[in-house]
Amino acid sequence: MKNSAAGFAGYVVLAAVFSFMLPAGAAGVPVKDDLAGSVVWPEEYILDIHRPESLIRDVKAYLPNVVQNLIADELSLQRSAVTRDKVRPAVIEYSVQKDHENLPAEERKNLLAKQPKPPILPLKIVRRSTTPANFRCEGLSEENYALLTRISAKGNRLKLEVLLCQGTEVLLSQTTDADEQELVAGVNRLINPVRAKLTGDRYASLNITTNPGRASVYLDGQFLGKTPLKYSYLVPGKYELVLKLDRYEMARHPVDAKVGETFSNSYDLALAKAIGTIEVESDPQGAKIYLDADYKGTTPMKIENVPAGTYRVHVLNPDKGEIYKSVTISEKSPVAKVSGSLSEFAYQKSPGFIGLSYKTWYWISLVSAAISFGTAIGFYVWRDQAQEDIYNRLNGKAVSLYTQQDYDYISDRNSAGKTRESFATGFMVGAGVMAIFSIYFYVQHLLSADEGIVRLEKPRSEGDVDIRLGGMIGQAAVSADFRF
Repeated sequence: MKNSAAGFAGYVVLAAVFSFMLPAGAAGVPVKDDLAGSVVWPEEYILDIHRPESLIRDVKAYLPNVVQNLIADELSLQRSAVTRDKVRPAVIEYSVQKDHENLPAEERKNLLAKQPKPPILPLKIVRRSTTPANFRCEGLSEENYALLTRISAKGNRLKLEVLLCQGTEVLLSQTTDADEQELVAGVNRLINPVRAKLTGDRYASLNITTNPGRASVYLDGQFLGKTPLKYSYLVPGKYELVLKLDRYEMARHPVDAKVGETFSNSYDLALAKAIGTIEVESDPQGAKIYLDADYKGTTPMKIENVPAGTYRVHVLNPDKGEIYKSVTISEKSPVAKVSGSLSEFAYQKSPGFIGLSYKTWYWISLVSAAISFGTAIGFYVWRDQAQEDIYNRLNGKAVSLYTQQDYDYISDRNSAGKTRESFATGFMVGAGVMAIFSIYFYVQHLLSADEGIVRLEKPRSEGDVDIRLGGMIGQAAVSADFRF
């Protein structure tokens, strides 16, 4: 009896342990609603700003970077974005009663329905060094927004195009053109409609006026335009409004922008203490003068009643070129002068040194290095020939039999050998110096002419094969691109 009772008790214990090891459903324990699983959605939404594609053949590498930075600045006020339908859960967590792989599709659907996707997520802007081929929404992440930009030029005007993508879907296509000095305004025109798409048309608006007008309006440090200003596609929220106008004190005001509403206000600006003068001249005369974002007239001109501060002076003639200079007005230095000859526009310049391009200097220094090296080798061979002359004359002759003529000959040949060696050493050093210069000029050529490791994309024909390997300057990364 005792053995039977002990065996029964052991069986009960084993059964209990085994039942705890089984899933709750197999053990006959009902599944509670709070154990049906949970869904974890992403904490932020990603907007990839790809490096603009440049169609300008002679432009410096800086222009796509400038446009990319301007776009990022314009979107800095974009704090959130609608998630649309393509954002998927980051994690789906299941209870101990359900197996991840064997969860029925209907139960998975019900689980997602109980914990729906957030309609809006904080927006994270990521700058990408890549430029998608052919300006298309292909091969891009289905989860993220992506902004593509293309730059082209004709004369002194730039054409900007943008595509807002999500995967292969084109959400917005926009085009504008502007003078180079109006690049900020051009980017602003492009990005405003992008804001509407990112907010799902749930945006606020501004209506700002000042007395006097034409004041520059900055919102959280971003330039929006001049008063009277009507601005849409603003992400709702609280901002700091800054107003700047020549000869007037800078004003700061709070802004609370709400969905579907227009924040409207008018501000009176107070006169500032004017203490300085900026004198502007150019060769040729008649160029337009911009002080920061304000047009002042044409050269020659004396801009008076300038308050203390630092200003950017931009002198522009659309046919001749431009001058950029930063000047500071203070009580110690109340007068600033800007003068000079108008140079080419930045994207029309051929970067170089003393009138020659870097590529030309590269070839000059490389050929000079090769000639110097070959000449040095020739002098070394000539130096050894002097020793050969001594050997050929005195071969087999005992030193005790040397005549005075022999000693004179040896002295003459040794002197000639030393002279030739000095020339050889000089040319060898010169070859090394020219080789260093060739490397320097080649690097400058790469950085300024968009060739080699930073070269511009060339137009491709159908069926072309393009296999490239390269590294990004200033980044610890290597990339490979195979295109068939």
